[in-house]
Amino acid sequence: MLSGHILKSILLPFATCCLFLVACSRSEKLFIALKPDQTGIDFVNEVHDSSDMNILDYMYYYNGGGVALGDINNDGLDDILLTSNKHGIRLYENEGHMHFKDITRQAGLETDASWITGAVMADVNGDGWLDIYVCVVSGYQGLQGHNLLFINQHNGTFKEESAAYGLDFRGFCTQASFFDYDHDGDLDLFLVCHAVHSAETYGDTSLRSHFSEVSGGHLFRNDHGHFVEVTRQAGIIASPISYGLSAIVGDFNNDGWDDIYEGNDFQENDYYYINNHDGTFTEMNSKAFGHESKSTMGSDAADINHDGWLDLVTLDMLPEDEKILKSTANDDPYEMALYKMKLGYSPQYTRNMLQLNTYGGKYFSEIGLMAGIAATDWSWSPLIADFNNDGIPDLFVSAGIWRRANDLDYIRFIANTQVAKSLSDTRLLDQEAIQHMPQGPVHNFIFEGTDHLLFIDRSSQWGMNQPGFSNGAAYADLDNDGDLDLVVNNLNEPAVIYKNQTREKYHAHYLRIKCAGSDSNRFGIGAKVILKYHGKFQYAYIQPTRGFESATDPTLFFGLGKDTIVDSLQVIWPRGEKQVLRHVHADQILTLYQNQARDSGPEWLPQMRENQFLFTNYTDSLSSVQFIHRGDPSFIDFARQPFIPHMVSTDAPKVAVGDVNGDGLEDFYVCGGKFQAGALYIQKPDGQFVLSDQPAFQQDSLCIDQDAVFVDVNHDGYPDLYVVSGGGEFYDGMKPLLDRIYLNDGRGHFIKDTAALPPMYVNKSCVRICDLNQDGYPDLFVGGRVHALDYGQIPRSYLLINDGKGHFRDATDQIAPGLSHVGLVTDAIWTDFNGDGKPDLIVVGEWMPISFFENDGHGHLKNVTQNMGMEHTNGWWQCIVPADLDGDGKTDYLVGNYGMNTKFHPTEKNPVKLYIVPSSQQSTDVTILTYAQNGHDYPLVGKDVFDQQFPERMKKKFPAYHDFAGQTIQDILGLALQHARVWHAYTFQSVWLHNLGNGKFEILPLPVEAQVAPIRTFDVGDFNHDGHPDVLVGGNFYGVLPAEGRYDANDGIVLLGDGKGHFRAAWPWQTGFFVNGEVRDIKTLHMKNDSLIMVARYDQRLLFFKNK
Repeated sequence: MLSGHILKSILLPFATCCLFLVACSRSEKLFIALKPDQTGIDFVNEVHDSSDMNILDYMYYYNGGGVALGDINNDGLDDILLTSNKHGIRLYENEGHMHFKDITRQAGLETDASWITGAVMADVNGDGWLDIYVCVVSGYQGLQGHNLLFINQHNGTFKEESAAYGLDFRGFCTQASFFDYDHDGDLDLFLVCHAVHSAETYGDTSLRSHFSEVSGGHLFRNDHGHFVEVTRQAGIIASPISYGLSAIVGDFNNDGWDDIYEGNDFQENDYYYINNHDGTFTEMNSKAFGHESKSTMGSDAADINHDGWLDLVTLDMLPEDEKILKSTANDDPYEMALYKMKLGYSPQYTRNMLQLNTYGGKYFSEIGLMAGIAATDWSWSPLIADFNNDGIPDLFVSAGIWRRANDLDYIRFIANTQVAKSLSDTRLLDQEAIQHMPQGPVHNFIFEGTDHLLFIDRSSQWGMNQPGFSNGAAYADLDNDGDLDLVVNNLNEPAVIYKNQTREKYHAHYLRIKCAGSDSNRFGIGAKVILKYHGKFQYAYIQPTRGFESATDPTLFFGLGKDTIVDSLQVIWPRGEKQVLRHVHADQILTLYQNQARDSGPEWLPQMRENQFLFTNYTDSLSSVQFIHRGDPSFIDFARQPFIPHMVSTDAPKVAVGDVNGDGLEDFYVCGGKFQAGALYIQKPDGQFVLSDQPAFQQDSLCIDQDAVFVDVNHDGYPDLYVVSGGGEFYDGMKPLLDRIYLNDGRGHFIKDTAALPPMYVNKSCVRICDLNQDGYPDLFVGGRVHALDYGQIPRSYLLINDGKGHFRDATDQIAPGLSHVGLVTDAIWTDFNGDGKPDLIVVGEWMPISFFENDGHGHLKNVTQNMGMEHTNGWWQCIVPADLDGDGKTDYLVGNYGMNTKFHPTEKNPVKLYIVPSSQQSTDVTILTYAQNGHDYPLVGKDVFDQQFPERMKKKFPAYHDFAGQTIQDILGLALQHARVWHAYTFQSVWLHNLGNGKFEILPLPVEAQVAPIRTFDVGDFNHDGHPDVLVGGNFYGVLPAEGRYDANDGIVLLGDGKGHFRAAWPWQTGFFVNGEVRDIKTLHMKNDSLIMVARYDQRLLFFKNK
């Protein structure tokens, strides 16, 4: 089973190195939920609907309360603060042994604020004692109060002094983060506030310029103990559309200054603020993130892959349960998503995101689907920490919603005209409307991290399988036993302490670190600590505010597994002071002091150093090459065929390279889009290029170029040009589907030969050259891509034989039976795969195996796919490239597939399927994409799309969304499937075929980093000059429904080979090869004295790189 083999090969090293923890995963619970009578904590955040206020009045009514942890009395034990939305806050003193005492009243923490949300413990006045800051919602629906600052009096009591400090903020506040953004040694404050729906919140992104006193982010600078709001002058957005629910502060670009990521609900983008070092920030979200969560709840940041850069997790509300998924509103319809993007909003999808920092804080690659953490239902607080002490970050997620306001049947109910009018006129229907909202209990999730960008759901095994309604959460070692415990605030249920049993049961080692600052920042907020030991690297930083409405204690925790000694440790203080310690023993609480940090050596965190890059972006140096490929935004494949898996109209452009004028310098042709002629650029001796005027190209500008190649078709010694037409837009004999041959006059001028080719009215994908019959003239394979009006029909492919004069005849059926309808072809390659000296053919495409056609020695091709053991390799293959990857002299093959970073994870037992259903209501078949769960096939699209295609059946059988939800494709269509054809895909993983000789191949996975997006092209070369082949990987794909979400995580992956078939993946921050967008081709272009790497992207400018 291909996918299983590949996944096993990826995870095997992890399983081996963590053997000592396997028992934990298999049997006994890692966490036990302590009961109130065990802990002394009987706190319940009670929020019930009433006639005075309910979810219909305040849309964040069920968001719940927060948790703040810290040692408020400096006795060495972390205490607990819990917030209740309606009933104030409660402070519990840690008495040891997991027992706590309610000291709220004697501590002076009683409050009459109407609605409390988040909280944090921080030493606001710099006296070495933790104070308490509490967020309040006020000024809406009669809610009263202001944010509260309780200053620690050092005697077990607190004094509320928010007004004296300038922090009595009044607005819709959710969360607070203290940090030193201006490096003056004291703590400043960033507040996150949510907007509420009003007439002002609907519109384009120009609304960001409208300042709101109550919503968005608000920044307060600490001026000698008094806080001054500097929101506007600092470049922070506080607007009517800023639905802020969380923020995470951290140094995302490793420049020594803290940045801010703010998560927003609804249509507004999240905000990503880069610190400018001068008291201002620059918002960079749209440049740094390809897509993001649609309704960002909580957020957290940590170095999940041990490369020294902070990565990011944001939470949303994608259900994993089919019944809930199909009965709740999640992603927008395609047209709505496009409309929002036209208004200026970024692509957003309803799922959790794991944003991997791949370009030094300048760009993040979102890998949540591949990592396995995307779907945790209605989720709130993500916490990244090492919960099993193995040295690898894990992920906790709190989840559950008291009532699902996005339930589709509920939405239909309140959309009823009479109901809507009654709701607006009177409160009589409030309770009836609320009862139509189903409850949404969900268990909390906990994922075990691995060293391979993958997380394993351990919720059940680790003791998190009880459904409930959890919101704020925080972690700390509450009993000082050397592992992290969890405190979770629940809605209408008792708050819970989860005791971690790692140390008791498995004795894995740890190191806790406290940072004692010498300025007013006495707890070292913003300090960074790096550990190095036994070839391992860990990095963490102090920022208590994490997750949702909550804050951890300001102590760093490192799991060490079996290791008892840390070879070396570096602390970097917020203003840049450094200290290195060596031979640090495990299993202790180590305190580091800022006044002892006097080291002058370099920081251990990585930097973006251009002088160490392998590549330099050379695009702007080629001023004469201004080609920008143009897609056709007016054509949407889904408008024509709503059920197709994805668009096929965005597969171009490709690039052809050749010396067209015989001057010894390589020129290039780049494919054009609709109403855009392809362009020919002539290389000059000075390394520049000149656009060649080619009237023949202009006359065919209606054609949508898919591929091109220079080939001397008429044997006159000059390279002619073959251009493939396609694009999925034209159909039924339309002339723009005809391929073109342009004959070269020897001076680089081209004239179209209209008689060279047989008529091929097909949307095609590629052309490949080979002298198949060994007569000295080039023959051609031309791959058929798709039927424009009927995705479920296999198009024609062609084997064209040259008559010696540059004219071609279709000889497919005579020479290669079965090749004419081999599949939905995306790429092919002529190659001698069996080593007999004769050219064979390998063809790849969607819904088809890697298909091998063997030359019988007489110029005939036989399909030997089954003989090669490849009959069950069906995938959505995108490209194939030859290379000797292990240095044994035999040709191996790189094969690009859809990748693992997708909602679909097909295997041979659970394939992705395409049901091709005959339709009595239209001339073409209906194609329905399904994915498998537990052996059952479920459609990707929901009830609304089925209502359009099968109105009578749906109205009769599935009148409500809850009737439809959880139904398999067999349940939905029943007997209509009797005459359906079914295509299968068994794997989406990109691989390389290891040539074992004698026509035998071993299928091996490419590194997991290469699985983050569909791969459309490879370019092979020795890019690091070590004598071994390396690989540039290009891809990404945006032409999918929002329910699937666009693929944009490949921002320039380089696979560095060791010459033995092993690869080490390098990201752009390491190589300088930063390429975002939809890459369709990468070609090496030889210059007079060196070479250029050319990157062609759909609907974007050509890029050029120089390899140093």
